[in-house]
Amino acid sequence: AVPNGATQVANADLAPSRARQVELGYRTQTASGLVLDASVFHLEFSDQVGTAALPGGRSSLINVGRSVHRGLEAAARQELLRPGAGRTASLQLYANALLLDASFRAGAFAGRRPQYAPRHLVRTGLLFSRGPGLKAGLSGTFVGSSYADDTNTDQRRVPAHAVWDLTAEWRVPGTAVRVIGG
Repeated sequence: AVPNGATQVANADLAPSRARQVELGYRTQTASGLVLDASVFHLEFSDQVGTAALPGGRSSLINVGRSVHRGLEAAARQELLRPGAGRTASLQLYANALLLDASFRAGAFAGRRPQYAPRHLVRTGLLFSRGPGLKAGLSGTFVGSSYADDTNTDQRRVPAHAVWDLTAEWRVPGTAVRVIGG
């Protein structure tokens, strides 16, 4: 483990973390261009490495215990407009969701949620392209609340939030120059 700040140290007797993951999923695609994808997963860490506060504003990387992350992921993508028959434009609508149950089961933080593990996360958007010269996308990400530390302190709570992104890329005809904005 490598400390990631001037006030952080690594515990001298840090044990290696181990993880086991099992995932089962299903994917299908219809003739109309609808793609559906779903999976369930179970991820278990033993001796997970995390951060513990020390006096004087310092922190230490330590083995924080055993955590279990399990959940469901689902996604759908529909082609609303496909290239073909003289048409170069395409338009896709997509959405995906994650439902997560994550907690420490043993160790110093037993019963708490691991850092940056929201209970849900949803992404959706539209993607447009016209040939190789123009691409645009509008996407939204909706994230449930989480914590920025394994101790789940109120000062380090990350509130639920949404982020919208609008991006575009245009290739200047006859050149290798691309103009990208977001």
